[in-house]
Amino acid sequence: MMRFTSLGNRIFTTMIIISMGTILTLSLMFTYISRRVITENLSSILKEMVVNKSIEMENLLGDATRMTLMLANDASIQKILRQPKPDDLAEVYTIELELDNRLSFIQNYTSHVFGFYIIGANGMQFKSNFSSPLYENWQGFDWYKRIIASQEPIWFEPHNGSFTVNTIGQPLVTLGQRIVDKSTGRILGVMLTDIEVSVLNRLISAGLGDSGTLTLYNQNRNPVSSTDSEQLTIPYPSGQKRKNTDHIYINSFLSEFNWELMGIIHTNTIRDSIMQMMSPLFIFFIILVIIDFLTTLSFVNRVTSPLRDLTHVMQVVEQGDLNVAMPPHPDDDIGYLYDNFNMMISRVKALMKDLYEEHEKLRVSEMRTLEAQINPHFLYNTLDSIIWLARNNQSEEVTKLVYSLTNLLRIGLNKGRAVVSIREEIEHITNYMTIQEIRFGDDFTFSMDIPDVLMECKTVKLILQPLIENAIYHGVMKREDQGEIRLTADYTDNEICFRVNDNGPGISEEECRQVREYLDISKESERGFGLRNVNMRIKLYFGQQYGLDFESKPDRGTQISARIPRM
Repeated sequence: MMRFTSLGNRIFTTMIIISMGTILTLSLMFTYISRRVITENLSSILKEMVVNKSIEMENLLGDATRMTLMLANDASIQKILRQPKPDDLAEVYTIELELDNRLSFIQNYTSHVFGFYIIGANGMQFKSNFSSPLYENWQGFDWYKRIIASQEPIWFEPHNGSFTVNTIGQPLVTLGQRIVDKSTGRILGVMLTDIEVSVLNRLISAGLGDSGTLTLYNQNRNPVSSTDSEQLTIPYPSGQKRKNTDHIYINSFLSEFNWELMGIIHTNTIRDSIMQMMSPLFIFFIILVIIDFLTTLSFVNRVTSPLRDLTHVMQVVEQGDLNVAMPPHPDDDIGYLYDNFNMMISRVKALMKDLYEEHEKLRVSEMRTLEAQINPHFLYNTLDSIIWLARNNQSEEVTKLVYSLTNLLRIGLNKGRAVVSIREEIEHITNYMTIQEIRFGDDFTFSMDIPDVLMECKTVKLILQPLIENAIYHGVMKREDQGEIRLTADYTDNEICFRVNDNGPGISEEECRQVREYLDISKESERGFGLRNVNMRIKLYFGQQYGLDFESKPDRGTQISARIPRM
C-alpha cells in the first residue's frame, strides 16, 4: 500500500485533475470538430438538395405561369370573350364544348396541373377537366376582384376545393391572371390554374427522409407545402429563431415568384451522427484514464519521499523554533524548494525584527503625543486662566474650566488605549475647545459637523486636537478680526476623512510643499512636532496610504486633512 502525506494527496489530486481536464478538453475539442465537420457535410448535402428542388419547383410553377399567360393571350379565346354571350343555349353549349375540349387537350400535356378555368366578363365560363362547373356572379367575389386589380399573376394561399368547379375538397393552390384584350386593353375576364398541393409535396418529399424537412413558403411567408404535415402549422422561422436553435437551415428563393424553399435538418440527426463516432473513442478514453491514474500514483510516491523531511522541519518551525535549516540537496526542483525554505526562515527572522522596531516606534510616538498634548506650557496657561477667573470671582467659569481640564486629562490618558471611538475623540476636542474659548474669548469661533453614523467608528486617539491647535496658533490668532475654525468629516464605505479649516492668513505654495515634505521625514526636529507626530502614528497604525494632507493659499486660509480607514 502506498502512503502519502496531505501534500502528496494534493499533488496527486492536482495531477489527476489536470490529466482529466486535458482528456476532457480533447474530448470536447474532438466533439466540437466532429460536430462542425458533420454539420458542414449535412449543410452541403442539404444545400445541394434545396437548390435542386427549388429549380424543379421553379420549373413547375413557371410552366403553369407560362401556360396560363399563353391561354390568357390566345387570340381565339379573346375573340370568344370579346363578343357578348349568345342568347341561343345550343350555341353557348357548342362554344363551351369546343373550348373545354381545347383546354382539356392542353392539360394532358401538363400533368402537374389539376385544371384550367376561364371566367369571362361576358358571362361565359370554360374548364379543362370533367368537374361540374359552378355558375355564380363571379365578379362579386374577392378573389375575382384581386385578379382584376393586379397586373401581375397572383398565387392564392392553399385552399380546399376549386373556386369555380365542384371538387372533393382536396388542397389546391391557384394561379390567377386577368385576361386583357390585346387590341383594346379592355378586361375580358380572368384565367385560373389549379395545382394540387399533393403534387408539390411529391416533388419535394424525396431525399431527406426522417432526417429533415423541406417546406415551401409563398410570398407572404406562409407554408404552401411541406414534407412534414406539422410544419404547416409552425410559423416561418425568422433569423433570430434560427440563431437560437441547433437545427441546420438552408433556404433557396424562387426568384421569379418570390417564394422560398427551406430545408431543415433536425438536431437529432446531428446528435446521432456524433454518437456513432464517439462510441469507440469513449472506450479509448476510459483506458487512457486508468493508465493515467496508475502513472500519477507512482510519480507522487517518488516525489513525496523527500518532501516528508521538509514537512517535519516545518512542524518544528510551527512550534516557534526558527533556528532550523534544510540540509543541502541535489540541484533539482526539491533542492530549489529547500533553498527557498531556508531563505524564507531568514526573511521571517528579519521581518520579526522589523516588526519589533516598528512597535517601538509606535510606543515612542504615543508617548510623544501625550507630551505634545499635555505640555507644561498648555497647563501653565490653563491654570493661570483659572487663577485669573478665581480672583474675579467667576466661579462658574472656574468650575467649567477645571471640569474641562479634568476631562481632557482623563480622555487623553484613556487607560493606555491607543484606539478609541470617534465619539470619545470628539468629546476630547469639545473639552479642549472649552478651555481655549474661555482663554481667548471672542477671538475666534469654532464649529464642527461630524455625521452621527461615524460616532461609533474607531480612530487612533488624540489625532484631531493637534490639527485644531495648529489652526489656532498658526491660523486665526494671526488675524486682526475674529477668526473661524471648522471641523468636518466625509466618508465612504472604506475611508473617513477629517478636515480642519481656518480662515487665517495662509501660506504660499512653496511653504505648503515644505510642510508636506516635513510631515514625511524621519529625523528629529522641534518644528511642527504635533502634526508630524499625528501623521506618523496614523501611518504606523493603518498603513502608508493614510495620513495627513496640507493645503493652504495666501489670504484664503488653511485646510488640514486626516485620512483613516473606516472601521
